[in-house]
Amino acid sequence: MKHQKVDRLVAVGLGAYLLQVDLSLHRASGHPRHVLTDYLREHSAVPAVVCDFFWGGVRLDAGDRLSSIPRLIRLRLMNRWRRDPVVSASFFPLANDAVRKIARYLDDGQARIDMEASHLHLTLAYLNQELQRTLGSAHADAYDCVEHFNQCDHKQFRSIDEIVGRKWPF
Repeated sequence: MKHQKVDRLVAVGLGAYLLQVDLSLHRASGHPRHVLTDYLREHSAVPAVVCDFFWGGVRLDAGDRLSSIPRLIRLRLMNRWRRDPVVSASFFPLANDAVRKIARYLDDGQARIDMEASHLHLTLAYLNQELQRTLGSAHADAYDCVEHFNQCDHKQFRSIDEIVGRKWPF
């Protein structure tokens, strides 16, 4: 299994973005897709921009599967003392595929967000859980309260820019 060292702010920002899109897809059911696209453009970035930013010139090989439980435990222990976490290299092609599928899904702006979004939502939730378990609570708790579409007013949410401490994506 190959591992890849990732800048801490990039990992936290990517995790916050995956969670933001995941929660937004869940909350946008029944709305026209362009509403969610406009929200993401205004509050962070649309999925296609994120893919081009993170994976523009990188060769992604999806031949590897996500980490097994013993490997996740080892990565979590390693990341507990590292400033820049180590992530399974297989995470990035899978995240790229999921975010690109969401970008294609949101391209039809007039269609409503329907049941197809639940599959995309579950894929993102799974990827985000993988990243949170790999990073451990020290890094993953930083983006637990990311703002999202149609959020409640009774809880304090933070933008991705506030979470990483600068404009995201950098």
